[in-house]
Amino acid sequence: MARISVLLPVYNVEPYVADALTSIQSQTFSDIEIVVVDDGSTDGTLRIVEQFASTDGRIKVVRSTRNQGLSAALNLGLTYCRAPFIARMDGDDIALPERLEKQLNFLEQTPGVALVGCASIQIDQSGRPIPGLRIARKPEKKDIAQTILLNTPCLHIWLARHEVYDKLGGYRDMSFSEDYDFLLRAWTAGFRLSNLPEALMHIRTRPDNMSACVEQRKAHYYIRNLYRERVKCGHDSFSKEAFDRRVKPGKLENLFFRLALKCAERGVLVRHSLRPFIFLPLSAVLSPWQARYFFDSIRLKLAWQGAMHAP
Repeated sequence: MARISVLLPVYNVEPYVADALTSIQSQTFSDIEIVVVDDGSTDGTLRIVEQFASTDGRIKVVRSTRNQGLSAALNLGLTYCRAPFIARMDGDDIALPERLEKQLNFLEQTPGVALVGCASIQIDQSGRPIPGLRIARKPEKKDIAQTILLNTPCLHIWLARHEVYDKLGGYRDMSFSEDYDFLLRAWTAGFRLSNLPEALMHIRTRPDNMSACVEQRKAHYYIRNLYRERVKCGHDSFSKEAFDRRVKPGKLENLFFRLALKCAERGVLVRHSLRPFIFLPLSAVLSPWQARYFFDSIRLKLAWQGAMHAP
C-alpha cells in the first residue's frame, strides 16, 4: 500500500492538468497513489488524465458523469484513498519536487500535528509568478490558535493523516469555503494543524478560478459562526439549504463587491505609489464584505506578530 494518497479533483483544466500531474509524478517521495477525480469535465481534461494513467500505474481515474461540485468530487475521491496520509491539491496547481517529502517528514516527526500545509507562490495562467505578490505564508502550529478565526489556517495544499478524514466524515456539501469548514471542524475535534514556512507549491490564479467572490466572503463568516456554535453547544446547525440562503448575494451586492475587488487589485499590485491609499479605502467603501476583509487582515497581522513575539 502506498504511503501517501494524492487527492486531485479536476474540472475543465485541460491547459493545466498535465503540469499538475507531472509535478506529482516528479516528487522526490514516490511511494504514492494519485487519485484523480474528473468532475464531469466537458473539455479534454479526462483524455489527458487517462493518457497519464495509461503509463503510470499509480494513477487511479475516478469519473463523475456530471459536474457535482468540489465537495462531492473530494468525497468521491476519498473513498479511493487507501494510504495513511492524504495530500490535497487542485488540477491547476504545481507541486515543487520536495513538497510531499517535506510535509511527510514533518508529520512523522511531529505526532501531535494531524495536518500540515505550506507556503505558496501565486502564478498566472502562463505559470509565471504574479508581480507584486509575495510568498503566501500561513501561521505555524503555535500561532494558529490566535489566528484561526481571522483567516483559513492552511491553504488546500496540505498533507493530513487519514484519521482526520475518517473522524470528520469528509467534506460538507457547500459551494464555497469547504476547506475552511473542514479545517475548523478538525480543530473543533481536537486535531492540531501547522504549516511549513517554505514555499512548496505554485497556486495558479486565473479568471475562472478566482476564489475572491462575495459568496466566498459570506461563506467564510457563516462558517465562523458554525464554529462558535460547536464550541458553545457541541454541535452546529449546518444545512445545505441554510448555507445557500446565507451566502447568496443580491444583484447590487454582487456588483459593488466586484467593483471593490477591482479597486483592491489596483491598490495591492502597485508599489511606491499613492494608488494604495486611494484604491484600498475606496474598495472598503464600496463593499462591507471587503471592508470586513481588510479589518480582519489587519487583525490577523497584529495577532500573528503578537504570537511571534510572545515568550
